[in-house]
Parts: sequence; structure tokens; C-alpha cells
Amino acid sequence: MDILITGANGMLGEKCFEVLSERYSVIVTDLSDRCVYSDRATYAKLDITIEDDVIGFVRELRPDAVVNCAAYTDVDGAEKFKDIAWNVNVKGVENLIRAVEPLGSHLIHISTDYVFDGDGGPYKEGDPPNPVNYYGFTKLKSEELLRRSEIPHTIVRTNVLFGQTHYQQASFVHWVVSQVSSRKVIHVVNDQFGNPTWVDGLAEAIARILERKAYGLYHYGGKDYINRFAFALEIVAVFGLDPKFVRPTTTRALGQVAKRPYRGGLVVDKIKKELGVRIYSVREALRAMKEGQ
Repeated sequence: MDILITGANGMLGEKCFEVLSERYSVIVTDLSDRCVYSDRATYAKLDITIEDDVIGFVRELRPDAVVNCAAYTDVDGAEKFKDIAWNVNVKGVENLIRAVEPLGSHLIHISTDYVFDGDGGPYKEGDPPNPVNYYGFTKLKSEELLRRSEIPHTIVRTNVLFGQTHYQQASFVHWVVSQVSSRKVIHVVNDQFGNPTWVDGLAEAIARILERKAYGLYHYGGKDYINRFAFALEIVAVFGLDPKFVRPTTTRALGQVAKRPYRGGLVVDKIKKELGVRIYSVREALRAMKEGQ
């Protein structure tokens, strides 16, 4: 198969390239002029918000599948720059749908537990969405576009991604390790819950979806349902750092621009049962990251 990955310079895009390029012919795209992690990648600059560029590129390439890792994921930024968030998260998906319609390509789209309000997580695939911030609203709208389309598609909701990649500005693990290693006190919320997702495991799940041609909606997340403060303590424990520099705080105390779901996270029984994917604990994923340094 020929696979196109959008948003390929991000954390998940990089891992998808690593996993999928071992099995398929992979073309990667993003906004920058080059692939930041591999000289062997077949790379093209592509902005998914520009309809003519997307349609022209995809229809010339004629991929068997598209893995859409491109997204505007700055939750607070989405409240301030709604046009940008909408163009990337909704219009960009609409452009990809139009591009693949005559080709019959399988479109795999990455979504989030932020489509839920966080009052009753972790959530199953059949639970009703109710986003409490604009980022979650845009991701829900992108899901609705796919469900209304007639293209073969898979929506994969996930949450709290972490892993060892070149894209470190969005890495919670990197932030915790770098700050605590420098003996700086960090404050981490203890009232936002999820099941942190090792990006390597998610990339393997996406590979299984492609292999099985599994369509529809799936949830994928980690084994442990914990709050962000507990996650930070796991990080310092595995990396041998001093936990006294990690202090608990609350969401209200942080004064974040966008409202956050308090009890988010995802139930992963469906993807385990139907596709047999592996679900990783926080500790085993962190240990693998440390060993890979």
C-alpha cells in the first residue's frame, strides 16, 4: 500500500512514519520545508487548509490510505484563534475528504477525548459528545464531517499523548524531566484525569487498523486512569528524579483560558477486542522511553 501521512513532523506523525514505513510505501507531509527526523523519508510540504493544493496533491499521488495527524492542538490557543483552529481541524479534514472521494482511499483521522465534557469519564465510543472548549468543538465537527461522508474512514480518539520524539515542545514528559532535572519546582493539576497514551502504542494501533481495514470509531489510550499530578510522579520515579520538586495544584488555580474536562479519558475495550492491540501502562512506556535515550 501507499500511505500518506499529514502532520508528519508532530509526535504521532513521526511514530506513524517509523512504524508504517517498515511495512508500506509512505509519503509524509507537513507545513515545514523538510522532514525534521529522517533524511530517508519521501517528504512534501503541504498545508491541508488550502483546498486546491490538497486536492491536487492527493489525486496525483493516489494513496491507498491517508493518516491525518495534522491538527491545531493548542487548547488555550483555540479559544483565542478560533479561525485558525477551525481551518486546520475542520476545513482541513473537509479538504482531505474531498480529495479522496473519487479515489476510495481509507482516511484515518485522529480525534480526542476533549469531544466529551469530562463529567463522567472514562468514555466509551457510544457515549454522547459534549465539548466544553473550542478545540473539542472543532474536533467533534471534523468527526461529523467524516460520518456524513461516503468515504471509507476510521476515527481514532485518544488522549494525553507522550513519547520520545523530535517534537518536544508539546511533550509533558520532556517538560517534567527537564524542569525537575534543573531542580525547578513545577505545579501539576491533580483534578484532570485521563489514561495517558504512549504514542508508540497508538502508532501500532493505527498500523493494525490499516492492516485490517477496520472502519468506524475506536478509542485508544493507556492502561492507567490517573490525574496529571500522578502522571508527573510516575515520570520522576522512572527517571530517578526528586519528587519534592513536583507540587499538586488545581485547574482553577492555573487560570487556563479554555475550560478543561476534569474526568476525561477513554475506555479501550472495543479496540482491544476487535483488533487485539496492545495497551501499555504508564510505567512500562516510560521505562521504554528511558532505555531508548
